[in-house]
Amino acid sequence: MRKLVAGPLTLEYSEGSLWNIRSSGEEVVRRIYLVFQDINWTSRPFIIKDEIWDVTDRSFSAKIKAQGSHDAKDLSVELEINGSESGEITYGFNASTTVSFQRNRLGLCLLHPVAGLAGRECKLTKADGAIEKSKFPDVISPDQPFLNLSGISHQLQSGQVASVTFEGEIFETEDHRNWSDASYKTYCTPISLPFPAQVTPGELLSQKITISVSGENTTSKSESAVITVGAKEIELPEIGLGLSEDPAHLIANEYLRFEDLAIKHLRLALNANSQIRSTVQQALQVTKQLKIDLDLAITIETPQQLKAMLDPIIELNDQIRSFYIFSKNDKTTPPGFIQAAKELLGDKSKIIGGTDLYFTELNRNQGAVDFVDQVNFSINPQVHSFDDRTLIQNTATQKTIAENALRIAKSKKVSIGPITLRPRYNPNATQPDKDVSNTALPSSVDARQRTWFTEGWTAMSLRSLTESKSISTLTYFETLGWRGIRELSTGSKDSLNFASKPGEEFPVWRLFKHLKGFTHARPTASSLPELVDCLIVTSGQKVKVILVNFSTIKQEVKFSGIDLKPQTLNPESVTYLEVTGVANV
Repeated sequence: MRKLVAGPLTLEYSEGSLWNIRSSGEEVVRRIYLVFQDINWTSRPFIIKDEIWDVTDRSFSAKIKAQGSHDAKDLSVELEINGSESGEITYGFNASTTVSFQRNRLGLCLLHPVAGLAGRECKLTKADGAIEKSKFPDVISPDQPFLNLSGISHQLQSGQVASVTFEGEIFETEDHRNWSDASYKTYCTPISLPFPAQVTPGELLSQKITISVSGENTTSKSESAVITVGAKEIELPEIGLGLSEDPAHLIANEYLRFEDLAIKHLRLALNANSQIRSTVQQALQVTKQLKIDLDLAITIETPQQLKAMLDPIIELNDQIRSFYIFSKNDKTTPPGFIQAAKELLGDKSKIIGGTDLYFTELNRNQGAVDFVDQVNFSINPQVHSFDDRTLIQNTATQKTIAENALRIAKSKKVSIGPITLRPRYNPNATQPDKDVSNTALPSSVDARQRTWFTEGWTAMSLRSLTESKSISTLTYFETLGWRGIRELSTGSKDSLNFASKPGEEFPVWRLFKHLKGFTHARPTASSLPELVDCLIVTSGQKVKVILVNFSTIKQEVKFSGIDLKPQTLNPESVTYLEVTGVANV
C-alpha cells in the first residue's frame, strides 16, 4: 500500500485502487476502483503497465496505464488520480478497445463503509440534478436502495460533510451486506439495463468520481488498540465441517486425531451423480468413529430425482441427523421439494432448506423459509473482492447477516454453511465453460487456506456469528485437502501452487483444537479491528483469549471490561492465552 495525503484526508493506493480514505481517522470511503465483470459476472483483473506519480506532503497526482484481461484483454485503460491540498480527490478513467467484447459491468465502483453509516441520513443527487433525502439501509436491503444517481453526501461522526459525485454514467447503490461485504457499493451500469452489452472499437469509455469533505472536524480518534469485553456470556453455536464425496476424503484412517477438535457434525454434499449408498455408508463410518453426527446436503433438479437418491439409503435414515434439500436450478428450495422430502423421510427426519448460496437469496425470497424445519444459507467473503483487508472487514458483517436471517426465519433455527474462503462455484455463470479461474488454482481454492490468516479469519467469523445469538449450527470449510483444515495423506493436488505436505495440519486446525471443551463466548469489540481483534471463549471458570494480529508489525493491545494485562502480539499471528479466574472490570 502506498500511503497518500490530500490536505486533511489520508488514504492508500494499491494496484489501481484507492483505499481507506479517512478524515482525522474516520473512514469516509472504503474503496474506489475500476471493475470489469464478464458475461458470467466474474470480476477479472486489470494489468498495470505503467505508473507516473507526483507526490508531495499534502497532495498527489498519478497517471496509470493498464490493460484488461480475459475477454477484455484488448482494452486499454488510462487512469488519472488526483488529491489536492484542499481535500478533494478525483479518480477517473478513459478506455477503448481494439477488439469487440461483451461485458456485464465495466466502470467505476465506490464503497461506503457500513460501520457508522447504517441508518444514517444522506442526500442523493439524482441524474437530473434533483436532491432527495434518504438513509443508508439499516436492515439489509434486498433491492437497490438508491437509483439514478449522480451524487451522495452524508454527515460524518466528526460533524463534517462528505460529498461524492459521479460522472460519465448513471450510478446506483446496492447493499453489499447481502454477500457479507461490510459496505454499500455504488456502481454503474444500472442493473435494470440489458446485459451483457457489447464494447466496440472506436467507443470511448470515460467516467470520474470526485470526493470532498467540508466543515470543521469536531472530534479526534485514538489510535491505540483496546479490546472491550462484555460480561454476559453467549452460547457458542454447534461447529462442524464439510465433507467432500471424493472417495479419498471418506477413508476412515484419514481422520486420526479429528476427535481432538471442537466439531460436532460433518455435512456430506451429494448430487444426482453421486454413488449414494456407498458414499453415505463410508461417511457414517467416519462420523461413528468420531462420535459425531452426519448431515446430508442433497442438490436435485426435481422431486422425482430426490426419490431416486433417497431410495438406496432409506433404511439408513435414522443414522442421519438432518437432510438439507437444495435445488440445482433454483436459488432457494422450492416448496415442492420440501413436501417430497417429508413424504419420503417422514416426520422424524429434520428437513432443512433455504439456500446453499448467499443470504441475498433468502432476502429476496423470504417465503422460502415457510415449509422447512430449519433455514440455511452459505457465506464466503470473496464474492466481490479478494484482498486480506476486505476479508477481515467482512467478518463483522456476518453478525448483521445472521441477525437479519433470524428475522426472515420467523423463529425457526438457522444454520450457516458451508462457510468457505472462496465461492464453491459461480451460481450466476451463463457460460460456465468460460468461467475460468483468475489464479493458477481452481476458483474454489484459496492459497491462504493453509496459512495463519485463515485461522485468524475463522476465529473472527465465529466471534461475530456467536454474538448474533441467532445461529444454531455452523459448517466451515471441508475436512481434508486444499479446501480443508488438514492435507490428505497423499499430499497436495498441486504441490507447486499449493505447497502443502502430506498430512499437514493447517493453522486453522489449531483453532478448532483450542475450542474443544468450550461452550460459551464473551462479546468483544476492538478499537482497531482491521489490525487487532479477539475471541474469548469460556467454560465454567476456564477462559481462553484468542488474539489475532492481522498487521505486519508488532501490536500492543490493552483490555477493558476484563482484568488482563496488556499483551504484545507478533506480526501476522494468532495468540492463545489460557487464563482462569479473571475478574470483570
